[in-house]
Amino acid sequence: MEQLVGLVLLAGELLLTCGAEMYRVEETVERMGIAAGFTQVEIFATPTGVFISLHATDGRVYTRVRRIRHVQNNLATISEVNALSRSFSAGQISLDQVREELERLQKQENPGGLWSYLIGGLGAASFTLMYAGTWFEALIAGISGAIVLMIVSWLEHRPVPKVLQAATGAVIAAGMVTAAADLFQFNFDVVTLGAVMVLAPGVVMTTAIRDMLSGELVSGVSRSAEALAIAVAIATGVAVILSLGGR
Repeated sequence: MEQLVGLVLLAGELLLTCGAEMYRVEETVERMGIAAGFTQVEIFATPTGVFISLHATDGRVYTRVRRIRHVQNNLATISEVNALSRSFSAGQISLDQVREELERLQKQENPGGLWSYLIGGLGAASFTLMYAGTWFEALIAGISGAIVLMIVSWLEHRPVPKVLQAATGAVIAAGMVTAAADLFQFNFDVVTLGAVMVLAPGVVMTTAIRDMLSGELVSGVSRSAEALAIAVAIATGVAVILSLGGR
């Protein structure tokens, strides 16, 4: 029975550490708990912790608390855990298979590397074009965005708060664009906007809105505050470079 409790808790923990919405975390834990044979499942999830109580058929109640200290957005893992819970509740896969898959996902590192940096740079270039920039300006923004992602990715593996990561990335992005502006002629504002877009807290803000709409006010407000703090940090980082002589 303890293994079943740990399995259900692991599913909820994985979803939270990958940035899932609260309603998804609670729905998945409830579904897996019922499928595992518990008569009643109670769960309360926040962005920083999950609390569950599982009622067994013999009358025992298993209560567990898991603190979430680090969140790294990974939509692929969220999708896999969600699919696993649905397959398990439908009886399509066994308990051992669920355990193996969840343990694999827990050990799996967040995708990164050169391809993710290149894709991020392509995103920065695309935003520059969307802001009516030229292809040359998009190229500069793309290179700057890719380098910023490399540095922020390195900071993510250190005890550096997300707000400080965003501020550091903004300083580096604005600094590189300023240095490039001394060598080439282009629209500084458009290129800077494109370069810092890789730091924008889009997933956090989207998740916050979905939590608010589903009635998860604690999570919605806290994630909205996080997104606002990151946005302010990005603006502050750019402002620091501008105050030091940027264009």
